[in-house]
Amino acid sequence: MARNVEVEIEVNGKNITADISNYVKSVTYNDVMDGEANTAEIELHDVNHIWREAWFPQRGDTAKITFIRKNWSGEGEELLPLDCFEIDEIENSYGSSGNVAKVKLNSIPNNSGLRSTDESQSWEKVNLSKIAADIAEKAGMPLLYDAEDDPLIERAEKSEQSNLAFLKKLCADNYLILLVTNGQLVISNEKKLEEQDAAVTLTYGEDAIKSFRMRTTISKIYRSCEINYKNGKKSEGINGKFEDPSKEKGLTLKINKKVETAAEAEKLARNELRKKNKAEVKGSISLIGNFVYLSGITIELAGHGKLDGKYIIERSRHKIGGSGYGVDIEIRKCLGF
Repeated sequence: MARNVEVEIEVNGKNITADISNYVKSVTYNDVMDGEANTAEIELHDVNHIWREAWFPQRGDTAKITFIRKNWSGEGEELLPLDCFEIDEIENSYGSSGNVAKVKLNSIPNNSGLRSTDESQSWEKVNLSKIAADIAEKAGMPLLYDAEDDPLIERAEKSEQSNLAFLKKLCADNYLILLVTNGQLVISNEKKLEEQDAAVTLTYGEDAIKSFRMRTTISKIYRSCEINYKNGKKSEGINGKFEDPSKEKGLTLKINKKVETAAEAEKLARNELRKKNKAEVKGSISLIGNFVYLSGITIELAGHGKLDGKYIIERSRHKIGGSGYGVDIEIRKCLGF
């Protein structure tokens, strides 16, 4: 049997797939690893103007999309349920390409407290998980705190920024990442995600790879990081150092930040080195569609010479349309420390 990919669409809990199947041109899903909402777009033919009139979508309507893959791997039907979305924007156009409607979807509801910028708030001497829990509660979303570290925040103040932007920066300042997925907030760290086994190996010359681009940065990449903190002239000072085990030579990054112990200094040195070096090897790959390519998943490159190794997917874009099913991924090489 021929393999194919289908899309199932529900709006406000009602399955409308059969009603709109003749109108759908393409469905695109954008999946992001850190600090942004996942989004989707449904592009529709509008020959009879129904998407401007009787079927004009309403803002605030909810949508659920499922990709269905049949006869691809010999395992029958495979499902990829996407996020729960809210209709965020409707675009209607006409011209040489005909009448088209685009329905744009966002995984964060418009009335969610995550998008709110109105309320100022401050916290003192609380753990980051407490701040995240407060924001999640206001947003009406569950929180999964999936990180080993739970930093004590001396003071944090939110003012004139959205709750999402504030929490993303707070996580980044503490070397953590923020995911918004399936109606919940998830806080984790990239190192934990990088330590997963690779879900798939991409070998040079394979048919699955349609295009490949990789960039390696040479400047401002460091072999080691040193922390030197001295609190007052009479203080002995606290020092810590961490070296990238994969590098034999290179620059030393020097940081002066408050630490309480040598162990804390060494941990900070590792985190700062990761922060500086994680963009050393980055790239993008266009592939034949596969449900495995989602953000936060690791893959292995083989047969690519010095570029071989394990990579983490930072973004993926899945599109089902007239040319079939394809996926574009943005990746960076895992650091290994």
